[in-house]
Amino acid sequence: MTPRRVACALTIAAIHASSACSSSTPAPTPTAPAAVANVAAIEIVGLRATVEPLETTSPAGLLYRLTYGVRESTGRAGATLVTQHFTLSDGRTADGQFNTMPPPHVPPATTITVQSTLSIYPASTPATRVTFSIDYADDGGRSGTASADADVERRTP
Repeated sequence: MTPRRVACALTIAAIHASSACSSSTPAPTPTAPAAVANVAAIEIVGLRATVEPLETTSPAGLLYRLTYGVRESTGRAGATLVTQHFTLSDGRTADGQFNTMPPPHVPPATTITVQSTLSIYPASTPATRVTFSIDYADDGGRSGTASADADVERRTP
């Protein structure tokens, strides 16, 4: 199972106690629980990773292309993707921000398709697996992380 951080909402209910001794006093009615916070729950779904040679550059390199869905499952808040982190099975890591303006945003109860790329110079033996994570901020400003991993498929130009 892929580790991921899940945002949790805590609901607090107030309980009223009556100090009246008379049996004619109606029992107090508990108040309704506080509304559940509008917290997004984001996950990466369907991660597909490929690698292909970059021979048009000098020195030649490798291009890792990750295509995936980002799903919000609570239906109460959307989320903006902020940063991405690649961990390749050959030990290389890379961090970066999403370079689109505005950055990708997942509306509540929706899945969007996103593509992230990583270029490696100079070319070496391609990694066989990638662990990929994204950091996000939901519409209420709360942050979270989602992660997934996949085998890397080799492509030829």
